[in-house]
Amino acid sequence: MPISWGSPMLETVTAAPARSWAEAAAAPPPIPMRARTPRRRSGALLGFLLLVLLPTALFAGYQWRIAADQYAVELRFAVRNADPMRAMPAGGMLSQFGPTNTDAYAVVQHLQSREALLAVGRHAQVRTILGSAAADPLARLDPAAPLEQALRAWKRQVRPYYDRASGIVTVEVRAFSAAEALSLAQGVEQAAEELVNAMSERSRAGLLAAAERETRAAEARFAAARDAMRQFQEGRRSVDPRREAQGMSEHLVKLQGERIAMQAELARLLGVMSEAAPQVMQHRAALQAMEAQVAAVQQQLTSSGAPDAEGALAASMQDFAGVETEALIAQRALEAAMAGLDRARAEAARQQVYLAPVVRPVLPEEALYPARLVSTASAFAALLLAWFVGLVALRALREHIA
Repeated sequence: MPISWGSPMLETVTAAPARSWAEAAAAPPPIPMRARTPRRRSGALLGFLLLVLLPTALFAGYQWRIAADQYAVELRFAVRNADPMRAMPAGGMLSQFGPTNTDAYAVVQHLQSREALLAVGRHAQVRTILGSAAADPLARLDPAAPLEQALRAWKRQVRPYYDRASGIVTVEVRAFSAAEALSLAQGVEQAAEELVNAMSERSRAGLLAAAERETRAAEARFAAARDAMRQFQEGRRSVDPRREAQGMSEHLVKLQGERIAMQAELARLLGVMSEAAPQVMQHRAALQAMEAQVAAVQQQLTSSGAPDAEGALAASMQDFAGVETEALIAQRALEAAMAGLDRARAEAARQQVYLAPVVRPVLPEEALYPARLVSTASAFAALLLAWFVGLVALRALREHIA
């Protein structure tokens, strides 16, 4: 069906584009996406200038214009045991390549302490060296500064390190002149040697103290037992009651034999003679005398029936046995204590440690610090990395918000 120019359908089709064009003309023009690029680039460039180049330039100016030259002296030493075979770990021959030297660790920790600052101060003018006039204002130490501030300056200038693989302690000492660096390094070496000697002496003294105490106690016990035996011998007037008892026992056996023989002879006489016979009466009197002698000897041997029980040989033998036993025990204890003291002395001699210098301090000829070029390049790289990370994070945040 043909469409005429005046038909309503044609008017509708022609009116729709006209309205859309009018609305499009009335609407604000769209913002182009590339309109923000120059501003972002200018902001990034400004941030690069302010956060990277300017701090780097300031740091480089400080390094080249203000920072003072520092001379470095290196010393190396090892803490050795007097008995190398004993110092070797029990893990085998291969374990000696990675020993754990607690004494060397102790020296490293000591060199970073206040006590080391004071100890080195006895051999070198530490505060004068750290507060040298040649130092820059930021590194110079005030001579009247407290100990804590001096310790911070000390840690910047004295840097110890322990190499576990070789067992060697390396100490780098820095100062603002060659002579001061050498003097400070020599003071550090002397202080470290004094520390090692003190640790060795304390270890040996602690090992020997217990053995010496036991030996003194054993000597006192043996002396007391010996005095007790002497007092017993003087009080009883007997050197050895056992020998006396043995002699009296033999004498008693002999008397008893003679008494038995006299009893037999008296019985024989009574068989042929009367009681009133003179010979019988003599034998009876002799027998009575023999029995009295046997009773007296028995009374001396035993305490039964004795007026003084302490005077009996049986009681004396018992007391003497106690005194003698104590003397023997005290003597054996003294011998064991003295043997232990000898072993402790040998052990202390094996455990003695000493400082063995590997590299002695030498006067430097050229300042090694500050490493201006390396420090400036490192500062620039760190600032550049921080700026780049911040820029990436900022753009990610903007895209997330948009």
